Amino acid sequence: MTGSRVRSGRLVAGLCGRGHHVSLFSLATGAAVQPQDRRGLDELAARAVVAPMGLSAALRGARLAGDLLRGRAFQERWFDGPRAHAQLDAWLAAERFDVIVAGGLYMLAYVPQQLRSRTVLDTHNVDAQRLASMAEALFPRPRGIAARLQLGPVRRFEQASAGRAGAVLACSEQDAAYFEPFAPGRVSIVPNGVDCASMPLRDDPAHAAEVLFLGTMTYSANVDAALELLRDIAPRLRRRDARITLVGDGAPTSVLAAAAACQLAVELPGRVPDTAPWFQRSRVFAAPLRFGGGTRLKILESLARGVPVVSTTIGAEGLGLVHGGDVILADDPAAFAAWIDRLLSDDELCRALSLAGRRAAERHDWTHAIDPLEQALLRVGRP
Repeated sequence: MTGSRVRSGRLVAGLCGRGHHVSLFSLATGAAVQPQDRRGLDELAARAVVAPMGLSAALRGARLAGDLLRGRAFQERWFDGPRAHAQLDAWLAAERFDVIVAGGLYMLAYVPQQLRSRTVLDTHNVDAQRLASMAEALFPRPRGIAARLQLGPVRRFEQASAGRAGAVLACSEQDAAYFEPFAPGRVSIVPNGVDCASMPLRDDPAHAAEVLFLGTMTYSANVDAALELLRDIAPRLRRRDARITLVGDGAPTSVLAAAAACQLAVELPGRVPDTAPWFQRSRVFAAPLRFGGGTRLKILESLARGVPVVSTTIGAEGLGLVHGGDVILADDPAAFAAWIDRLLSDDELCRALSLAGRRAAERHDWTHAIDPLEQALLRVGRP
């Protein structure tokens, strides 16, 4: 499950827990709604509607090409399916909601203009900054070129969208500072979190020299990070008995090929029903992200479970974590590998990071996110 879905689900659950009547509109990416698309949603909200977008990959590719040529932000139409749009329009016409929450820029296309003043934009991240880091990391590859071309249009669209929204939710102080000039006085920090109560801290470091990477492989930032781990970091590890586990569905051929070519043992279990066993058996959690945005739920989960984290600076951005205290931060493959090597043999450092990481995770528990969310919604909602 993606971080954005986890965030949305947790925030909906928190509001329902306080007695608010919450309805949920969600998209199924395929041509039809599958059982897994609805799994858990009926229990989460008072009413849940899942609508198929009905958009083929070819059509979305053509849209992206058109947006690049016209200088238009791709988020404006990327998930905008006519069937889903009609379904939501009918629902909005039949039922009057006090406030609407748009989960990211992609979903704004579904909110009628006349309802934008009663819409809260949950930004999840700063898309312009995410694209800027992608352009820097991937240029001159095709994705890097596309990111560079989209940077201006996305920045303008993001800023205009924040300006028209009734309120803006940001995941961190850094993100809030970015949005404040465009929505002055209307930005609230609703941080990402973790359910510490359901994630017990383990007693001791794992004995096996296992390095865990976790992330949905349909997200380009995760694919790039997985390739960085396999191609650039793994060859530099002195511990040749180390094992790398990549948990996440949708691994593309590039990741499969890099795993096959890696001289270390590599396991790709794909999507797993529960991440707990994989964290429990892993000595170190690796997050060598070179671009992306928002705050990483997978890092928070690792901290909550007491698994030491080695991350790039951008990977841990927005969490307020301290290098050498809560996590280890390393921005080049040689340093990243050296820290993994040390953690694979240094039990005392692992224990210290485990305890400090758990304290950091507790500061980010989901319970801290509901108060600012509720206050933002009450300010925007109909009296």
